[in-house]
Amino acid sequence: MPIVQISRIQHRRGKRTDLPQLAAGELGWVIDEQRLFIGNGTVSDGAPAVGNTEIVTAGSSAFSSALTHVYKGYLGDSTPITTGTSGDVTRTLQQVLDDHVSVKAFDAKGDDSTNDTAAIQRALDELYSDTDQDDTRARRILFFPAGIYRINSSLTIPPYAHLVGEGPDKTIIRNSGNNPVAVTEDDDGQVYGSIGNSGATTPTQIQISNITFRNTVAYGGVSIDNATKVYFNNCKFQGSYASGGADNSNSKAVTVRSTTALPCSQIIFNQCQFTKFARLVDLSYDVTNVRFNDCDFNTAYYGAMLGETMDGSTNGLTIGPRDIQFSGNSWSTIGQQAIYVKQSSSTTGTGTRNVISSGNWYASTVGNNFEGIGSVNEVPIIQYDNDECSSVMDFFERSDLRRSDGSSHMNPAPELQGIGVQDKAIKSQTLADNTSSATTINEYPALAGKGLRIKYKIVRGTLDRTGELVVSASTNGVSYDDTFTESGTDIGVELTAVLDDKDSTSGSETVALKYTTTSTGSDATLDYQTTIIA
Repeated sequence: MPIVQISRIQHRRGKRTDLPQLAAGELGWVIDEQRLFIGNGTVSDGAPAVGNTEIVTAGSSAFSSALTHVYKGYLGDSTPITTGTSGDVTRTLQQVLDDHVSVKAFDAKGDDSTNDTAAIQRALDELYSDTDQDDTRARRILFFPAGIYRINSSLTIPPYAHLVGEGPDKTIIRNSGNNPVAVTEDDDGQVYGSIGNSGATTPTQIQISNITFRNTVAYGGVSIDNATKVYFNNCKFQGSYASGGADNSNSKAVTVRSTTALPCSQIIFNQCQFTKFARLVDLSYDVTNVRFNDCDFNTAYYGAMLGETMDGSTNGLTIGPRDIQFSGNSWSTIGQQAIYVKQSSSTTGTGTRNVISSGNWYASTVGNNFEGIGSVNEVPIIQYDNDECSSVMDFFERSDLRRSDGSSHMNPAPELQGIGVQDKAIKSQTLADNTSSATTINEYPALAGKGLRIKYKIVRGTLDRTGELVVSASTNGVSYDDTFTESGTDIGVELTAVLDDKDSTSGSETVALKYTTTSTGSDATLDYQTTIIA
């Protein structure tokens, strides 16, 4: 006979205020709070205490205290450690989880669909801008799990913000509004034009790492406003600019805005990527101590435009950018100058200065107007139109490729133009024995009107020479002076410099360094380092 019904097993149930002492193992269901308890039993039976124990459910209000955590160390129970002065420190699960905070705790989705603007801003404001921001315990790291976080207006980043993602092209903040992806604000939520009013803390000690800032329209990446001590590590700034497009001063990956009273300073970018903006860096406002280290710059009209709108009188534009350094970076697919210190005639000598390019790689796709090697529209790769700027040990692929290309007959544009010093890396070359016809060692493009100093050492058998060849060039010709000291007898090498006119145009000529040797039966080795005063 089939079983059609089993009598229900009934346990105690009722309101929380009516919960009695349950017998050992007896269950009691609190209907009004949806919580479950079990009786402990008696102490004589082995229970640690008389009473009821709550069983954790979705309705438990004591979840954080019901589960506790003791730090065990990386070896766990196999090698016990003591975490307190007289025993272990026990913390609730809630306390442990609150050591870390995710933007998803504020309802950001990162699903490339939801508008996360309000959720992300709420997280930033609650952690760094609200009334408790003066308590350093509120300034936690805000974690952005991998995903695409869509926004439609600029995020405002407060003082002490510390944002961490899971890496470029993994954690992406994607803006579709006609504004930068992010700007800085003070701790009262005031943005540029009002930052610092009423004694508010200005943007400072901001750290951002492992995040992509992407703008899908022709606007900026990040605007650093009235800020000091801002650090970006392993971030990517990506715009919508396409190679070959026109300039657009609104499309800039990174910029700063200052006031005379609150200038920007100490802005550092390490191992960052800048791509697909008309201008990858655009600095005109007063700012000092900006560093770009081991970064990649590609696909832009200009690489770094410095000082374009600085005028010497407008609030925040009185002295312009100073102490700007680019070190160990790579540059490619940039139509115009990679670094352009641009000054009007009225501000020359008073604005942007102390711009240093050191140990950078400038690919052959820089400064060719997107037209390749030999373009008649070539421009200098670096252009310094103000004082105290230099290029130190940079490599310019365009010049090297042109020298090795026998089909090229154009006078190339210079590597560096304007007011500046260019220290090139040391090179070594063999000078063949018994070379009576002057043979080219190296070419220096568009050197007319510039000075050239070549420090060198020549070794030939047991003989050596140390010297300096100083060259002065103009469109009319070249003069030079070779001062040296030899060990022993004449080494039998002569260095000369001539104007090498590669086409029929006047100006922007190329200077060629040449040599001849006598016949001694031995080749010579030339090691030389060049300094150009632009």
